[in-house]
Amino acid sequence: MRVLIGGEYSGTIRDAFLARGHDAMSCDLSPTTAPGPHYQGDWWDVMMDGWDLAIFHPTCTYMANSGAKHLFRERAKNGGLDRERWVKMGEAAWAIWDLLERCPVECIAIENPVMLRYAQIMSGLEKLPCQTVQPWWFGSDPDGPDNVRKATCWWTKGGLPKLKPTGLLDGSTAREECFRMAPTDDPEQRRMARSKFTPGHAAAIADQWGSYVAGKLSAAA
Repeated sequence: MRVLIGGEYSGTIRDAFLARGHDAMSCDLSPTTAPGPHYQGDWWDVMMDGWDLAIFHPTCTYMANSGAKHLFRERAKNGGLDRERWVKMGEAAWAIWDLLERCPVECIAIENPVMLRYAQIMSGLEKLPCQTVQPWWFGSDPDGPDNVRKATCWWTKGGLPKLKPTGLLDGSTAREECFRMAPTDDPEQRRMARSKFTPGHAAAIADQWGSYVAGKLSAAA
C-alpha cells in the first residue's frame, strides 16, 4: 500500500513502513535527515497522489496545552490577551480543519502533544477518536531510545484502531528527555529535537495500522 507521512523529516515512520514492504514517502518543509523517499515541500503538493494511509504531524508550537500561558501577556490572564498568539493558534487549528475537510485519503492519523481545548474545538479534532500513548509503551530496553516519557496524542479517521503496547517496559524508568531539554539559541533546532519520533512507536504504527489498511484494501479488491 502507499503511505504518506506529512511533517516528518527524520524518516523514522517512513522507514518502518518501507521495511515492511510498503510504498512510503515522508514529506516536510525541511530536507530529510535519513536517505529515502522524501518530498521537501508542502504536503498539499503531493496530497492527491493516491495514498492509502496518511499520517500527519502538524506543527504544535501554538496549539500545545503546555503553551497555554503564552496566550496571555506576561503569561498571566490578568495581563490580558496576547492577540498575536491567539491568531497564530487559530490559524494552526484552521489548517487542521482544512486538512480534515479536503484530504482525499480515507485513513488518516494526526499526531500532536496534548492540545489546547480551544485548538481542538477550532480544528474539529474533538469530533474524532483520540488516543494518548507514551513512547515507552513500545520499548523493551530500559536504556533504549523508546524508554522516554512524552504524552503523544493520535486523532484518527477511517477506522484506524487504537495502538496496542508492544514493549515490556512499565514506565517507571522512563526518561524525561523532552521535558528537560535545555533551550537552544535557535528555537527551531529545539522544536525539531523535541519532535523526534522513537523507533518502537514507529514499528507499532507500521505493523498495526499497516495491517489494518492492507486488510481493508484486500477486502475491497
